Amino acid sequence: MTLQLYGVVRAGHPRAARTVCWEDLAMVVGEPEPDPAAHLAVVSALVEGGPVLPVRFGTVAEDEEAVRAEVLAPAADRYRADLDRLDGLAEVHVCLRFTEPGSAWRSARSDVLLSEVAERARDSVALPAGESADERWAFLVGLGDLLVVRDAVAGLGLGDGVHADWLGPLPAYSFLDRRTCSRWSW
Repeated sequence: MTLQLYGVVRAGHPRAARTVCWEDLAMVVGEPEPDPAAHLAVVSALVEGGPVLPVRFGTVAEDEEAVRAEVLAPAADRYRADLDRLDGLAEVHVCLRFTEPGSAWRSARSDVLLSEVAERARDSVALPAGESADERWAFLVGLGDLLVVRDAVAGLGLGDGVHADWLGPLPAYSFLDRRTCSRWSW
């Protein structure tokens, strides 16, 4: 039976509904899902129960044995190291939309605006701007800081030429080593 792969977690993860285990690791699996938003909802819901290494949407395995032999076993040491590194952390995205033109002004302004969020973050990375934001940032923050970060971002949108939004908690997509990607990973 074909299985949709959602993410690697530690065996016994409290929010994982269905898993395939190998030693102390587990892959969260389900029926093939055609909706990327549903996939994101599944992996995002896992974050508050422990670290999750998300698997790219649409990734499937033939059966449970393939998950064990082809996905979990070959990369077990790397998965363990990443799970340990991300324990207690989540990714949040902050999107800024400026109502005044001028890229030099925006750059200087965003550093000031995001300073409170950056102080709480273990790491950050600029993301490509999109139609809905002039600037997008990913921050890796402690789960205990999520409400503080949310409130800090909410305070940014109080006039002053900028509108700010946040999205989180998310799995740490932006903070996983993409050089080690395989067809099974992020």
